[in-house]
Amino acid sequence: MIYFKTKIWRIFELVIVVMIFLFFTTISIIHASVLMTDYQNRIDSLRILSYNMRIAHPPSKGWSEVDLPAIAQVINKANPDFVALQEVDAFTERSGKKIHQAHELAKMTGMYHFFAKGIDRSAGDYGVAILSRFPLTETKGYRLPVRDSIKNEIRALAVVKAQLSNEETIVFCSAHFDHLANEDRLLQAETMNAILDKYSANPVIIGADLNMEPDNPVMKVIQKLFSLGIDDHPLTFPSVDPKRTIDYILLNKIAKDKFDVVKYNTLKEDYASDHLPLEVVLKIK
Repeated sequence: MIYFKTKIWRIFELVIVVMIFLFFTTISIIHASVLMTDYQNRIDSLRILSYNMRIAHPPSKGWSEVDLPAIAQVINKANPDFVALQEVDAFTERSGKKIHQAHELAKMTGMYHFFAKGIDRSAGDYGVAILSRFPLTETKGYRLPVRDSIKNEIRALAVVKAQLSNEETIVFCSAHFDHLANEDRLLQAETMNAILDKYSANPVIIGADLNMEPDNPVMKVIQKLFSLGIDDHPLTFPSVDPKRTIDYILLNKIAKDKFDVVKYNTLKEDYASDHLPLEVVLKIK
């Protein structure tokens, strides 16, 4: 009799455990479903951020201190879908030999990442990067050449394809141009156009530090394939008392036809970098 009661009690305990497991599993599925539905509902618009992050060395600290969490805080506060980052280090002596900045920022922001190297720097790699809320289906890095790589820096172009939940494929890019000579910026603009023309069947969006103002004649080369988004561009550099527009978010013809630019502005942030973050909200037409 005692054995029988013990067996019944064990069966009862097992039923309770199974019921508890099923309850929490169901709650988790419902919660995930709600989050996914909420995420999918956001696909009627995209929030884009372009940010020259100065290798996460705050200007007020000189080049002696790294504050990568400050960059992550800027990104998390903006809550973008895509981020184009310029001046990014990976395993350098100046920013930390064990630190891959794009990878660390991806962990801090909960985003996917891709880094494209431009040059060797400080016993490591230096280039541009992309963060994305969406899984990346294709990633490629390209070098943007200069006439004399001894005198000037080769720069980088990062290109990714991301699959949105509505099955739309977006091509998103991060680019950084030379800061010294128009001749080199012209060469880089022509190279970038030739590369990105291969992606012209998709909407292409670029976040870039072009190191030139909107009236620079090299802009006309870029505008053969890309729109500058708006006519009246905000000042982006320096972050304290900005005087120049050198950071942009660009759209190819398909992207321009697909999206309305409903917001194009800088974010107030003068500690983390010497550039202001540039934010654009695109609404699907």
